[in-house]
Amino acid sequence: MSIGAVKTSPNRAKGLRFEASRLIVLFRDGREIHIPLKLYPTLLDATPAQRAKWVMIGPGKGFHWPDLDLDLSIDGLILGLRESIPTSPRTKTRRSA
Repeated sequence: MSIGAVKTSPNRAKGLRFEASRLIVLFRDGREIHIPLKLYPTLLDATPAQRAKWVMIGPGKGFHWPDLDLDLSIDGLILGLRESIPTSPRTKTRRSA
């Protein structure tokens, strides 16, 4: 049997915790991943109370922090995607004739 023929179940989280400067994601199958908070400035700058107030998105597909307006997907966390904070759009200045 080849690797391509093996069916894998999607990654599903069961929870998370914070230790020092790390976010630790707990998976239903017993795995854990440790992620540096420096990848997520919103969480890095948040208070412990703000970090603790999260809700699960879907059946273990991600996390949402209502007070921080932050969503992180499990797939993005596994891939090591960093938080992207959009910048304000630049306005064009018109020159008068």
